[in-house]
Amino acid sequence: MVACGFFVTGVWKMTVVEHADAPTLWREAEAFLSRDPANNTHQLSAIKRILDLGARGGERFFAVHDDQGALTGSAVVVDTQTLFLSVMAADVVTSLAAHLRDGNVHLAGVIGRQDVLDTFVATLARPATVLVPLMLYRHEGDLHFGRAIGSARAATMDDLSLLVAWHAAFEQEVGMIKVPTPLEERVSRRINDRQLSLWVDDGAVVALAGANALPASSARVGPVYTPPELRGRGYAQAVTAAASLRVQRDEPRTVFLFTDAANPASNKTYQRIGFRHIADHAHWLFECQ
Repeated sequence: MVACGFFVTGVWKMTVVEHADAPTLWREAEAFLSRDPANNTHQLSAIKRILDLGARGGERFFAVHDDQGALTGSAVVVDTQTLFLSVMAADVVTSLAAHLRDGNVHLAGVIGRQDVLDTFVATLARPATVLVPLMLYRHEGDLHFGRAIGSARAATMDDLSLLVAWHAAFEQEVGMIKVPTPLEERVSRRINDRQLSLWVDDGAVVALAGANALPASSARVGPVYTPPELRGRGYAQAVTAAASLRVQRDEPRTVFLFTDAANPASNKTYQRIGFRHIADHAHWLFECQ
């Protein structure tokens, strides 16, 4: 564990601590992150993945404390060198960004709520561009499947080759950054964990939606994909509703998803299901140094 304090106008205001691993950070930050599972869902997802699968190399784990020792913010660097920020006050994120800047911590990008990101990027003082502006949605009320013909089922390993191709097409379409884990390994794991739902029309698989359970009785939907030639038939709405229902098969959960703010069609689809926009997030990329 490494700690660094920040001295401001005669008093110690913030201390940034780097923990050795995900379990250590999770023991400290679980209650803090669970108070706002919506806006902390990026970090909850990252920590859960590392806890379940282990670190792959290069991950780093940070906590920020006030002068009374209370946790006021946390951050995780994953294996793509992307930083996932929790919700935190402006003075907290300023202290964290200054610590990472002064420590020359390598970052390829950063993800978080827009106001937190604005302060972080300004303090870090590195050239950066927005990869994608994100709208955070929370499901409220009933799930509306819409007009699509067909029914839902869980993906199986018999679907692997199709779903690998669809995930590759999805990642190319949205401009997703390259991740170290091979795509077939990622898709296989999600099939085995029953995280992928399919919509089937007349015996043919026509759409895909993933959803995974998270701490704090929450869940996240993604990705959602329909091949271009099959769009406009309501399949995306139906399969997203099905995935949102399936992820709650063991217990009721609050379901979240992110959309590209620049894609009005997908935003309307999720609103028809019963998802409501609650916050703006983004993924920023830093220029190579």
